[in-house]
Amino acid sequence: MKPFHPFINFTAKCFAVCGSVIFLLFLLNLRYEQVMDRPYSDADKFRYMNSTYNNIQICNIGSSHGEYAFYYEDLSKKSGYQCFNFAMASQTYDYDYAVLSMYRNHFAKDCIMFIPVSYFSFNNEVINETEEEFLRAKYYTFLSPRYIPHYDPYIDIVTHYFPILSAGEDISKLLPSFSLRALAAEAAPADNHDGPSEEEFLQKALDRYSRHMDDKEEYFMAERIDNLYAILSFCEDHGITPVLITTPYTSYYYEQASVEFKEQFRSLISSIASDCGVSYYDYSEDERFSNHLEYFSDADHLNDDGAALFMDIIKQEIPEFADFLSRNQFQSD
Repeated sequence: MKPFHPFINFTAKCFAVCGSVIFLLFLLNLRYEQVMDRPYSDADKFRYMNSTYNNIQICNIGSSHGEYAFYYEDLSKKSGYQCFNFAMASQTYDYDYAVLSMYRNHFAKDCIMFIPVSYFSFNNEVINETEEEFLRAKYYTFLSPRYIPHYDPYIDIVTHYFPILSAGEDISKLLPSFSLRALAAEAAPADNHDGPSEEEFLQKALDRYSRHMDDKEEYFMAERIDNLYAILSFCEDHGITPVLITTPYTSYYYEQASVEFKEQFRSLISSIASDCGVSYYDYSEDERFSNHLEYFSDADHLNDDGAALFMDIIKQEIPEFADFLSRNQFQSD
């Protein structure tokens, strides 16, 4: 039996080393979860879906344009409608469809859904694989695996059990507070003015448009177009009235787009709307917003005041919405 002793000893050492590494990783992961910012906090709203939102009457999907443009407080708290904002930052149409499929039984029989169409809706907004993996991981926190596009078990495990493995540069948050990053942050000048200046809005517009549109292989990907058609089919199958809409932008943002691009963009949406028998409303260059920076938090996102005004406007100007409210007026009695 003696020849087997070295092998047994080696195996025992391997188990000991692996166990130590796993234990250390476990401790680091606990610490990381204590100090990390909550990167997926915008997905918290889905925790209450099953208990609270079972008869959704007014909703929207989309990326951050949808997340910030639709103000439902008056409709829900004052008028009694059940409203829900499915939108999240950088959410693409394939994930819109995944989320809708997961919660397909939560819609009222008479429901209206706003579907934002942005300049970047038909391309890949992410700028690298790291960012794409981070954005994908958010959906593992609340979606069932069968609904997640290109499901990856590794991402699932990391998201739920070892987020430190996807920390990247955030690993520096485990360092003591006297780190160079902390010192640099403390040395930064304080922002003392009330809001962004016109120059800052312009710079944000340049940065945002560059992020959305530069270095893209294709502005109108067939996959994204097919995703939108699938969403519209979903609405038809579930008795939902879809409304295609482009939310307001500042002039600083929409002026970055070429005339040729805008013509292609609007032609594509008009074709999709015609094919599916739905309406499209374009508020991207609406003068009630575009030069009124007080309604924006940055170049292409409405703030709370802008969203409230936008909601008041579309209640009056979008026939499908006005008709829905008139037919369901009893909800506010």
